[in-house]
Amino acid sequence: MNSLNMLPQWFIVFYVILIGLCCGSFLNVVILRGLSGESYIFSRSKCPKCNNQLTWYMNIPLFSYIFLRGKCAFCKKHISIQYPLIELLCAILFTFTYFHFGLTLKTLFLWIFIALFIAIASTDILQTVIIDIHTYILAICGVLFNLFNFGYTPILSSIIGAVSGFLIMELLAYSGTLFLKHRAFGEGDSLIALSLGAIFGFKNLLIILPLSILIQALISLPILSYEEFKNKNMKLCLSYVFVFISLFIVGFLNFNSTLYNSKIYLLVIIPICILLLWSLKIILNDLKNKKIQNTQDNKSTAFRLLPFGPALIISAAIALFYLDKIKLMIFNFIY
Repeated sequence: MNSLNMLPQWFIVFYVILIGLCCGSFLNVVILRGLSGESYIFSRSKCPKCNNQLTWYMNIPLFSYIFLRGKCAFCKKHISIQYPLIELLCAILFTFTYFHFGLTLKTLFLWIFIALFIAIASTDILQTVIIDIHTYILAICGVLFNLFNFGYTPILSSIIGAVSGFLIMELLAYSGTLFLKHRAFGEGDSLIALSLGAIFGFKNLLIILPLSILIQALISLPILSYEEFKNKNMKLCLSYVFVFISLFIVGFLNFNSTLYNSKIYLLVIIPICILLLWSLKIILNDLKNKKIQNTQDNKSTAFRLLPFGPALIISAAIALFYLDKIKLMIFNFIY
């Protein structure tokens, strides 16, 4: 690694981007064939619409999509935007990791984590499916990461974190039956928490899980509000909007030391909390009164079951780079 660091930085960055693009191209195969059950390795690339096998120059990451103008060379049907987006995302995150940690063994581990993060989040977004083997590989890599002292926690905490991550999510999932009459999360989310516990350890997992809930709220509340607006359910629509705005206001007030220690804080926070509780009561009543079915025939209610996996993955990705800063923010908030 030291000899590689002696190369010109532009040269290293070029190859890091290239590696990221190629890895992203392979991730597209892993994602789509994982969902279809096809072999990752032994089946040649083909158009999913006309089934014609692709030549090598149709498989160049990102560039083939641009040169073909987003259309299959055979049937001329549009190629999913997923292909270039995954390739570009992987290249950007790989490059960001290099700039953050340099060319180290830790960077190689983080590239593996990022690749698996993308695969897990993508299958969950596309079909609300989490492929178990992806989480198992992530968990094993997380344990090895800490075993070789590259990680964020001692090896014992890594193992405890894996077990506790699974148990905490299972407990939360079954507690959802009190309100929803079914699990609040899928079993795949528990496996993600298991793998994140292996990477970050038990104590850090207690930071990542609440962060993922906040991220889930910030992602899902605008979508839910829009769905209720289309259904002309304005009371519920405004409830989601109020919860969304309240999260921002409460967060801003709590992390602003000047306002936090002033009389203005109480004047603002009390009505905001009352409004937040009123909105949550309306939302919970709606969840209790409606049978939520995640089917294609009922798209509006399906959005109430937005996958939680992507929020877990996003919070973990943030923690890979900014865990110490997140801890410092929490410390400053408490003390």
